[in-house]
Amino acid sequence: MTFDVFRESLADGRSRLLAWATLGSPYFIELAGKNGWDAVLIDHQHGIGGMAELSACLMAARSVQLPALVRVASHDVAAIGRALDDGAQGIMLPMVNTADDAKAFVKAVKYPPLGQRSWGPYRGQFLMDNDYQANANGWTVTCAQIETREALENLDAILATEGLDMVLVGPNDLSVSLTDGAVRNIREPAVVKALEKILERTRAAGKIAGVYANDNDYAQQMMAAGWNFVAAGSETSMLQQALSQTRDQLSGKA
Repeated sequence: MTFDVFRESLADGRSRLLAWATLGSPYFIELAGKNGWDAVLIDHQHGIGGMAELSACLMAARSVQLPALVRVASHDVAAIGRALDDGAQGIMLPMVNTADDAKAFVKAVKYPPLGQRSWGPYRGQFLMDNDYQANANGWTVTCAQIETREALENLDAILATEGLDMVLVGPNDLSVSLTDGAVRNIREPAVVKALEKILERTRAAGKIAGVYANDNDYAQQMMAAGWNFVAAGSETSMLQQALSQTRDQLSGKA
């Protein structure tokens, strides 16, 4: 049996913290691992860096035994395969809106017979003590982002997709979609109601439920509600907050 820290950490029912990395910095990932975060999401949709930075970040995650997911920019089979081969445990795909989107995603991540992933895990295989090909489909994580009205309407069909392991809600985009672009407010009543529905349906489907929270207060609410993985902003937002607080304190504004 392959040791799977990502899934086994959920056994006690407590929410786990997902460090969100946008700067392409391996050192941040090492800091997150050393300071008790449970997993890392390396953002290649809205983040900085290319394959060289991704490889360095994945090596940093391995050095501190931190399970690593990569958010790719789009459904690019080559980009998905390269991230997995380079040592990512899972892939997060944005804008999964239909069951067909989810099925195509699974095909890109999983090996036959479940999917169509091409063989060549040059670094990924080092993350297992046993046969990578025989165990990869159960170890890798397919994480679909739910962030539109269309995805919400198709939620049960998406969750029913064989080989889909997890969903993560992007409440910022979801709020824009649910209000037809009128507001971006993760505390909008329609968004709160949608999050409750997504968590309930995801639990019923036996999938892992994740959510992005813009701040610590929102993250605490999501943890209290029982989300499996909660991202409390990104390292960029944390750095901006720390810089602002230090400036205010030193300039007498606090």
